[in-house]
Amino acid sequence: VYSQKKVYADYHGIRRTRLYDGEFGEWKYASKMTYSPEKSGVTQLTYNPDLILANGQHNIAAYEYPLVGMQSQYDPDNIEYQVLSAKTAGIDGFFVEWGYIDHTSNTLLQKIQEVAKKYDFEVGVNICDGWLMEKGWHAGTREENVEYFITCMQYLIDNVFTGSTAPIVNGKPVFYLFHDGFTAEEFKTIREYTYTYPDDYPVSGTDKFPNVIMRTTLNPSLTNDVYTPKSPLTQAGSEWVNENKVVPTPWMPERIRTGYHLTPKFHRYASADDCEIFLNAFATTVWRSGYPVKSGFVAPGMNNYGCGGWSTTGKLSYIPRDDGDTYERMWELNLKYKNMLNMIYIGSWNDYTEGHEIEPTVENGDRDLRMTLKYATQFKGETSYDESGITLPLELFKLRKKAEFFTLCGIDGSAYTSDLDKIAMSISDGDYADAESEIEDMKDRFAQLEAGITSESYHIDAAGLTITGSLNDDGEYVLSNGRTGVTIKDNDLKGKLAAQNYEGYMNFEYWDDTWGKNINIVSGTYKEPRDMFKTIAQLKHEGLGAWKTAKIRLYKENVKYGAESGNSDISFYGDDSKVSKIRNLSFDFTVYSTTSGAVSKSVSETSVRLFMSGKKLNILNAGENARLQIYNAAGGSSVCDMLVTKAVETVDLTSLSSGVYIAFIVSDSQYSSCKFIR
Repeated sequence: VYSQKKVYADYHGIRRTRLYDGEFGEWKYASKMTYSPEKSGVTQLTYNPDLILANGQHNIAAYEYPLVGMQSQYDPDNIEYQVLSAKTAGIDGFFVEWGYIDHTSNTLLQKIQEVAKKYDFEVGVNICDGWLMEKGWHAGTREENVEYFITCMQYLIDNVFTGSTAPIVNGKPVFYLFHDGFTAEEFKTIREYTYTYPDDYPVSGTDKFPNVIMRTTLNPSLTNDVYTPKSPLTQAGSEWVNENKVVPTPWMPERIRTGYHLTPKFHRYASADDCEIFLNAFATTVWRSGYPVKSGFVAPGMNNYGCGGWSTTGKLSYIPRDDGDTYERMWELNLKYKNMLNMIYIGSWNDYTEGHEIEPTVENGDRDLRMTLKYATQFKGETSYDESGITLPLELFKLRKKAEFFTLCGIDGSAYTSDLDKIAMSISDGDYADAESEIEDMKDRFAQLEAGITSESYHIDAAGLTITGSLNDDGEYVLSNGRTGVTIKDNDLKGKLAAQNYEGYMNFEYWDDTWGKNINIVSGTYKEPRDMFKTIAQLKHEGLGAWKTAKIRLYKENVKYGAESGNSDISFYGDDSKVSKIRNLSFDFTVYSTTSGAVSKSVSETSVRLFMSGKKLNILNAGENARLQIYNAAGGSSVCDMLVTKAVETVDLTSLSSGVYIAFIVSDSQYSSCKFIR
């Protein structure tokens, strides 16, 4: 066994969700495509993750869809799923694509580290120097940003290259340099700075600066249709290799063949043969040398329809997966030189926008993980491997989300956290038989809890809605600078939505007119920051000049009804050109109820009480975190929304105008309601 051989995977981000973060990050992307659209047939790429497609998937910026679904990379359950999935495939750690301390990638890095340290998993960085030096995302001159990055490097030395999750190869930390920002002279300034190294830093000698593997492009050409790359050493340059002591390392093989004959069409592609030739250029030079760390490289393929090259002038690029054949061939070539290599770098774990992820997907299943395990085992010199753990992290993730569902239904899902944590440790330790048995036991226990949960379905069409706004003769609401407000008339239902768990969807059609125009949909919210979580959806037009169907998820945890202007539930906003229109609006809800015998916190109408006495509304047994909401029964508008801080409370309703009202009190998944006349 080669104890120092490691396998790492590039980790791309940041991807977020409305539910967890209030926004999408890299799940969302839109750009015009101006490079040869007459040949590719692609004039724009527009992805609206708020939209749920006919197949149940969100419209994410990706050609393939994650098997775990669209998740937030800030969600520790999702991070756990990814870390454990990688471990079961023989991967030793992730290298997070990282910009600088103040970039959101640092938050992602920290969140992954928190989970990784539980499971003996390493976390390094792929320093994307172009984010600091070329994008203009961080204020300052080049000289100022180099000085700032010295501070960033000290941070990495203290927090990434030191500690239990530090990526160590041959006894020394290592990082990947993407090499699209710093000049050689700028990096020399960073490298030669005198840093302070912690007492527990893993290197005791005088040369403590981490080893650097650097992305090196080979500027290939086609000679008689044969892929012909240049030398990695020549391409990297002596000022980098000799003075800055970096090691030229592969990245995605460059695509230079014309791909307009492919389906879908691509501007450029590379074949599996090209990929082998690309790697051989490193094998015959860099890998045969005496550099302190030498990294191989593998990738499963590529399809960048999720981003189109990240700009309006970007190129659609492709490397065929061929049912895993390309990935297998790249692994096989690396293994020919395994005695020369210290590590393998996988590009990537989860870059969905460029389409070279190995994370399990709907289209590819877990094929790439099984192949990774097979070849990682051979690379490390191990004699056997166990595939039975690869499916278990997804099962654990589903159980954690089921426990969250129970909590929203009034059952204390946190009571099962320790049992789920035990399963996670069994997976991490490779005790797959124990983990599988524990998972099956937990499924049985959860099935018994689910048997005590019932559901009711509600469909609300236009007759059940009050809609304000500009209605034209065709029955379409024109979204201009003004607001189109939507209110559900059924206040009994809204009381249940406030008090009980539900799964909700809003359905409508919208006129897709001018590319880049947005329809913004907002509601009240209990979450902070409000400006982030108030957004239910933002739909960017593709410029189709046609009606499109929209299905949007309404999250129980996010949406507060009756809190918009005019006490409406939801507001639509369009653009000032009055080309945004909607029609055929409706809602669907599945509301869950829990029987008292099946819960640790039951939903009960007897625990908290509401009743009128004269012109006052009396509240008994309110408990903590109670909220009182009162609606006008005739129009559905909200006339009161307040926190109740005492167990016994009296609310003076003298100021209410005459009419019929419905009051709801909601407290810790308990509720009561009453109808009264004023």
